[in-house]
Amino acid sequence: MDSSAIDISILVVAFNSRGCIDACLDAIERSVGRARVEVLLVDNGSDGTEQHVLEAFPDVTTITSEGNVGFARANNRLAEHAKGQYLLLLNPDAFLQEGALDALLDGASRYPEAGAWGGITLDSDGLPDFGNSIQMPSLSGFLSSVLGLSGALHDPSSSIENDRPADVLSGGFFMIRRDLWEEMSGLDERFFLYCEEVDLCLRLRQSGYGLRQIAAAKAHHQIAHGNFQSPLRRLYQAAGTMEFLKKHWPLPKRIIAAVLIWKAALLRVILGALLGWHSDRLAAAGRGYRHVALRPGLWLRGYHPKSGLKARLDGGALANRTKP
Repeated sequence: MDSSAIDISILVVAFNSRGCIDACLDAIERSVGRARVEVLLVDNGSDGTEQHVLEAFPDVTTITSEGNVGFARANNRLAEHAKGQYLLLLNPDAFLQEGALDALLDGASRYPEAGAWGGITLDSDGLPDFGNSIQMPSLSGFLSSVLGLSGALHDPSSSIENDRPADVLSGGFFMIRRDLWEEMSGLDERFFLYCEEVDLCLRLRQSGYGLRQIAAAKAHHQIAHGNFQSPLRRLYQAAGTMEFLKKHWPLPKRIIAAVLIWKAALLRVILGALLGWHSDRLAAAGRGYRHVALRPGLWLRGYHPKSGLKARLDGGALANRTKP
């Protein structure tokens, strides 16, 4: 396809995604209406996803892997090869519904003042999942998490029927103008995993661009390949949050936030231990947050190149771990 004719370049960063990549790429093919698209993929994992895609999806542009370089750096590499007017960041465990790409383009036309547009991600029951309620970090939000109120304040389970402005768009289903991506210098590569899209959204808003969530653009999402409460995933979330706070918040405010993050995790571990026999949800949360609660030294320094989470894990801080 002539590069000048491409509307959307879809960027897919895989990580041990062999079990879901077929569904993701097949869904893209089915979702294409009038939108003219290209698909680019890089594999940060080691389960053969790259070779499989080369053989089974010859129309996908596969960028040679450099190992697990992180979500931000991998997307930046893909963007260097993209030719579309818009870039769409799409997780490999997100499966577009029919018409989703056209709906995003329509949304971009309706809200030209916005810099980025996101879709609605759905859980296995067809309801909006937690990816639709990502909030800009705040002390009130961290306190709500300690008090167990965060779910009530930001309930994603209610139907999203209308387009709406957003503070943050999920990096797993996120479309941005290519020229604006270049103006923002893409994702900040100091973030290895999590909060890179929060940082980009903040920078867009600080530059005067709005964010819009488009109700007609929908995708089913198996968060973390279905491993939502992975202890390692929670560690990376905490480290990503701390990296964001290091970049944007003063030290006293960061210290308060870190204490609240730790207390929220500890509370979930305690509740899981006391009430897990009665609630599978509490038990899973307790297991998921155990490293965040019991080993805060792993995440407190974010992704510091020498003492941050990635450096600590690469140095063997957690034995027999499974990388995200």
